[in-house]
Amino acid sequence: MIRSLLLTAAAAAACLAVTAAPSQAATVQLNAVMQRGLGIASQRLTLAHRAGELDAFAKVLDPEPLVQLDSDLATAEAAAVASRAEAERSRTLHAADGSVAAKDMEAAVAQAQSDALKVTILRRRLGLEWGPGVAGMSAAARGRLVRGLAAGAIALVHVDTHNNEGQPGARFVKVDVGDGSVRGTVLGPARAAEPRLQSSGLIVEVTGPSAILLSVGLTQSAHIETKSPQTGVVVPRAAIIRFQGSDWVYVRSGSGAFERRLIASPIPEEDGFFVAQGLTEGDEVVTQGAASLFTAEQNATGAAH
Repeated sequence: MIRSLLLTAAAAAACLAVTAAPSQAATVQLNAVMQRGLGIASQRLTLAHRAGELDAFAKVLDPEPLVQLDSDLATAEAAAVASRAEAERSRTLHAADGSVAAKDMEAAVAQAQSDALKVTILRRRLGLEWGPGVAGMSAAARGRLVRGLAAGAIALVHVDTHNNEGQPGARFVKVDVGDGSVRGTVLGPARAAEPRLQSSGLIVEVTGPSAILLSVGLTQSAHIETKSPQTGVVVPRAAIIRFQGSDWVYVRSGSGAFERRLIASPIPEEDGFFVAQGLTEGDEVVTQGAASLFTAEQNATGAAH
């Protein structure tokens, strides 16, 4: 099969007319017979809309300190409940019949106050170390977060932009993972700054199957969603060719003409790549046989030289 495609591409090279250098946008001509031989198929692009974005970068946080802090807080809260109840019993018995000595009652009250203070300190640490978003969670919500972190179903990332651009009021952030991206929810501002960017940063919760891929310490590109919408098209993944460090597609410009066109800054989407510039609604891109068409073009260019 591969040998057949290579032979077909080599044969197609004889029928190609290349009008630009291989590193530039090129228009090639290919008759209908050769198109069928290369299995060329194309698709018209439709208009797409998406939330505007600001580029950022995300660093995956180590969840262990949060897991430990949550455990310490739960332990302290349980101890505070028990010591408070003991203090109340001691007061009641001391007042009723003196069966509890005053010094024992006072010790029970002091223990209750000490345990309550520990709870207060640990709750303040949540805010100081993890920001108001995590600190403001209920015990049940924080418990779900901790369980998800332990299971690899949730990841926490620290998202930064230069001089905090786009951070105030941000609600969602997309973090690039592999060939795509995953959408995370902003929990709130972080408390640890990124000194190189002069960014206070955001704490973002990423959930779902991709969370397990976000290993601790990993730095990824990210995109903060803004209120300004973007208009463009979504290009199928099969249409994109990587060449000399750039992304290209073949756009049908006639019945037998194909223009290799550079696309700038494609943004990963679930169904392909969102492109805001370089392609427009109605453009017909090659989605099948693009690699064979590229091989034929390069063969023709090489033969010309």
